[in-house]
Amino acid sequence: MDTITEPYIRLQPRLLDNTIGDLFVPQQISLFHGPERAPLSILAHTIIVSAARMESASCVFLDSGTNYSPTLVKLLCSSLDDSAEVLRRVAVGQVLGLDDVVEKVKMLRDFGQVSLVVLDNLTAALNLSGAPGSRGRQRTLFGALDSIRRVINDIDTHVMITDHSSRNWISGQPIPIGGNVLSHAVDSVIRVDRLREGEDVVRILVERCTLPSPPPGVILRVSSKGIRSIR
Repeated sequence: MDTITEPYIRLQPRLLDNTIGDLFVPQQISLFHGPERAPLSILAHTIIVSAARMESASCVFLDSGTNYSPTLVKLLCSSLDDSAEVLRRVAVGQVLGLDDVVEKVKMLRDFGQVSLVVLDNLTAALNLSGAPGSRGRQRTLFGALDSIRRVINDIDTHVMITDHSSRNWISGQPIPIGGNVLSHAVDSVIRVDRLREGEDVVRILVERCTLPSPPPGVILRVSSKGIRSIR
């Protein structure tokens, strides 16, 4: 199997690309987790808009609830013409549980060239697949991630997953919902958390990745108006 080490996608703004852009390598899975859904969903929209701007490639947004917002996509685009093209290139699929996620991902084999698949968010899909903490749900998660890996290895695409965090009761560190099964099945783990309650200042920290030198964390403003520097 050929190993692809260069990302197909360049993120906007450039400050975001400098921090996490090199993580979006085909045949890999990145996991973004945090205690709040809003910053994660805005980040997911920002990244899929960046991917949809790339020529001759489509993107897929797998929505486990009511997360996808065409209005937010338009706000993140530079013009009406740009937003129309981006919206055309983003295919949206509703998913009801992990089995449905796997079926949607398998359909991508016949979808043509796909640069990015976003699953926003995994927690809702997990909650529709079994009781929290149950062995059955964890086995289903393991099987789903294995199936996703097989597909993306064949079609050379990247999968971005957003997920809620909970705090480890011993260490106090935030860990993604899904535990070790999820953490061991992905290539990159990125934490996204708000620095001060009620403000749009967010820290993006790469906890683990496949790069020889992990990029340093960055603090940005993340809101419905987009992602920008705090300066």
